[in-house]
Amino acid sequence: GYPPFYDENDANLFAQILKGEFEFDSPYWDEISESAKQFIKNLMCVTVEKRFTCKQALAHPWISGNEASSKNIHGTVSEQLKKNFAKSRWK
Repeated sequence: GYPPFYDENDANLFAQILKGEFEFDSPYWDEISESAKQFIKNLMCVTVEKRFTCKQALAHPWISGNEASSKNIHGTVSEQLKKNFAKSRWK
């Protein structure tokens, strides 16, 4: 997959994470439903009072409803995992 947080510089990346500054960059997130993106936004909210609780997360339509994609992503996920593991070996 492609993370919503990205920066070549680790310090900048951590600053983005702490501030909750993220984007769903195209084309990587284009096929992700708005419901899934909204679910992620609610989980990553830096304001504790606004962030989903476990109960709210489990009740979200993307989890509890019929909004998850039925698309077979096995091939895509497998390829990305291989790339990620290959990169980590070179560090």
